[in-house]
Amino acid sequence: MIVAVIGGGVIGEAVARALTLNGYNVVVSEKRIERVKELEGMGLKATTDNRAVAKQADIVIICVKPKNVKSVLEEIKEEIRGKILISLAAAVTIGFIKKLAPEVKVVRAMPNLAIAVGESFTAYSAEPGLRSEEMEEVIKLLRVFGVVEEIDESYMDAITALSGCAPAYMALIAEAMIYAGLGVGLERNLAMKIAAQAMIGTGKLILEGRRTPSQILDMVTTPGGVTIEGLFELEKSLIRYAFMSAVKAAREKSHIITSALSEGC
Repeated sequence: MIVAVIGGGVIGEAVARALTLNGYNVVVSEKRIERVKELEGMGLKATTDNRAVAKQADIVIICVKPKNVKSVLEEIKEEIRGKILISLAAAVTIGFIKKLAPEVKVVRAMPNLAIAVGESFTAYSAEPGLRSEEMEEVIKLLRVFGVVEEIDESYMDAITALSGCAPAYMALIAEAMIYAGLGVGLERNLAMKIAAQAMIGTGKLILEGRRTPSQILDMVTTPGGVTIEGLFELEKSLIRYAFMSAVKAAREKSHIITSALSEGC
């Protein structure tokens, strides 16, 4: 099976690498010549010709910025007629794509950067036109990226804000923990390992240990103990409110982009 990845940026590269490592025949299309050379230097097949890769592909994956989706679809709509198109572009609806390329079979998906290590949470919605065997192929492909879950498309702005942006939120926490480690005398690499492993371990406690975050807090806090002292300081910073506000603001931004794209179509 040939998969065309249109857009060779950070996400496009991660998608192409993951699929290539899992046996897919992947070709990346990227307009920037210098970036094509970089991708080729990584051992990936790359070109600047969107139409050529779309024509030879069985599945086309769109990994461009939302503002560029319209021009890409207008360029390749003849080449993708009747094919499966997976859009990873934030805020771009199935309806928007169908208006521009009505004969394509659309799956909208929202992964995150953890694609690069096979640990993304990828939410997807599909139009009704895909056959069951086609959906099986799509799900098989998406599972290369990590955990996959079908959702109602109306949740996509919220998923984008929470999951799509999650690596940035987690990286910010990790960086803060690293600086905190430096502040109490730990060497930088040691602090970084501690922060990263803490995220992995806590995630596994939730997903594999079937513990809720509240249960974990109860398990590690004791009266007058060290952990509750640290949590007390965090609560003074309104850390919960900060995260809730961040996700809400990101969701609203995604919704604004969706509305603007729909008006311009």
